[in-house]
Amino acid sequence: MTRTATRLLAAGTVFAFALCTLQPAMTHASTYGKPALEVTVRVTEKGFLDERGKPFGPKHHLKVPNGQVIKITFVFSEEMNSLAIGDTHQIAMIVDDDETLETEKIWVFHKESSIKFRAGEDGTTKYRAYCIVDCLGMEHLKNLVIKVV
Repeated sequence: MTRTATRLLAAGTVFAFALCTLQPAMTHASTYGKPALEVTVRVTEKGFLDERGKPFGPKHHLKVPNGQVIKITFVFSEEMNSLAIGDTHQIAMIVDDDETLETEKIWVFHKESSIKFRAGEDGTTKYRAYCIVDCLGMEHLKNLVIKVV
């Protein structure tokens, strides 16, 4: 294969992958008005991090106020190396027994996507978010706990 053909094939692959990942988010955004609280969660192969870079975990939960519309924006924050360029994340959040919200896929060319919901609806006091795509660091992206306070 010639050098030009190889470059065109690589560019076409990246373009096709980008088109597949730029699907509309299933966030029920039209159901809720303007959010009372907007939170940014960084997503890396090391896990979910708060805005200061502290990892969320068993003792560090994301806390949201009861009854308020919350918008959580998940931001692709991988260090740029050859592995991170192709890495993709998609976050799902269990809202109740029969409803799960999902973000769009996030990666180096589409760095953020959001979920919007009303905290504490139907008496829910805790939510869980996790990555649903096979990715680098998946073992660290499986349990973001969101507590209603």
